[in-house]
Amino acid sequence: MTITQLAKTMGVLMMTLIFHINAVASSLPASDEKSGEKSAEKRGVAVEYTFLKSLPGEREALKKFIIANWFRMDAIAVEKGLMSSYEVLDSGDDAEPWNVAVAVTYMNRAGYEGIATEFEKIRRDHKLVLIDGKGLKDLGKIVTSRKLYRE
Repeated sequence: MTITQLAKTMGVLMMTLIFHINAVASSLPASDEKSGEKSAEKRGVAVEYTFLKSLPGEREALKKFIIANWFRMDAIAVEKGLMSSYEVLDSGDDAEPWNVAVAVTYMNRAGYEGIATEFEKIRRDHKLVLIDGKGLKDLGKIVTSRKLYRE
């Protein structure tokens, strides 16, 4: 292994570690400074992470697809009080099992299951936006999903 390859591998490992540290830190309970109690907005909140792998050369297009489609629907869900936030994250490296992640924060521990009926109405009204004529299966695939809890 060359020094360049080693440096690249170490960089990927550091980015992965930082992502996981941030995920764990964001799931730690917040406290009320006066009483030491957990703040109401942090109690029992599900944060669902979806990890995706883009096809070669399609990472930027995959992120555009997520923003144009998933986040357009998520924005409506936030307006309706079904979710509190959403974001796309990029590993910066295509060599790993996943290179794009989406984090969605819900209003309670139920996560998507708690809003599925209402969200499906939003999904039904959404018009698919293709990126350069391509849909999700042409840009990448979902690798796995994880639900974490912010207490």
